[in-house]
Amino acid sequence: MVGDHDPSYPTHQFTDEAFAHLGVEARWLPTPTLDDDPAQLGGYDGVLISPGSPYVSTAGSIAGIQWARENDVPLLGTCGGFQHVVIEFARNVLGIRDAEHAETSPDASEFVVVPLACSLVGQQ
Repeated sequence: MVGDHDPSYPTHQFTDEAFAHLGVEARWLPTPTLDDDPAQLGGYDGVLISPGSPYVSTAGSIAGIQWARENDVPLLGTCGGFQHVVIEFARNVLGIRDAEHAETSPDASEFVVVPLACSLVGQQ
């Protein structure tokens, strides 16, 4: 799982419990660790971009998403994770270099994720 794990956040607790219930071994990789080395995801069967944003390193989450997409590794983004998947796709597939999220980058020139009716920023 790509995300900045905090066991006190309910979404992270529920994510941990869900994987444990399924008997799936899951490992959390902090977003900053992917800044320079997203290929460390290579040893996994799939990648979950976790709920809970903003991340410590948006660049790390985007690098992990791009690496998974380009290497045909199954990828799922939930909540804030899905929003980062949209941003990565807009930037690296659609060529919208300045693609951003309106809640985390309100001064950006290109929004591909607009403010949500129920803001997720800071809601873990």
